[in-house]
Amino acid sequence: MLVLAAGGGLWYAYGRPEAPPAATATASPSPPARRAGPPAGAQPVRVDFPLDGDSLQVTADQPGPVIDVTDPVQLRLLGIDAPELHGADGSPQCWADAARAELHRLAPNGARLWLLPDAQRLDPYGRRLVYAWTADGRFLNGELAALGAVRELAIRPNLAHQPELHDAVEQARVQRRGLWGSCVGR
Repeated sequence: MLVLAAGGGLWYAYGRPEAPPAATATASPSPPARRAGPPAGAQPVRVDFPLDGDSLQVTADQPGPVIDVTDPVQLRLLGIDAPELHGADGSPQCWADAARAELHRLAPNGARLWLLPDAQRLDPYGRRLVYAWTADGRFLNGELAALGAVRELAIRPNLAHQPELHDAVEQARVQRRGLWGSCVGR
């Protein structure tokens, strides 16, 4: 576990790629639980485009409880962390392009997402911190975790969905899905 101090809080990062145990099965990921639709109280937005594997630009049709403007805004999906498109050496980290492609597949340009916040509303870069669901009730943060497109990133006090995100990342790691099967040792 990696612990970082940031802005008066603690940031916990779990799921750093390391040599996973040998996988005994190559089963496809179990999809996270689906709802009949978006959760109660969630605000609808339209996806403009993905910025990377864990961030999007979106536009709200009208101000609401999560996005209070109708101008385009940037979102950061809570509880997960995708490899960087521009790593320390300027080139993409392993699986960065694939993570963005998965996010784009799950939330294509023009698609509707429904958003809920957690305790903190903004990150240090001014992005809205959110959990997101698709129109058919798929938990976007959890889908990316189950696919192995992201690592877990638990940032206190934003832990509302951390147990399920932890479990999804851990299952992907053990089964060597996504970055866990391709980026070990890189």
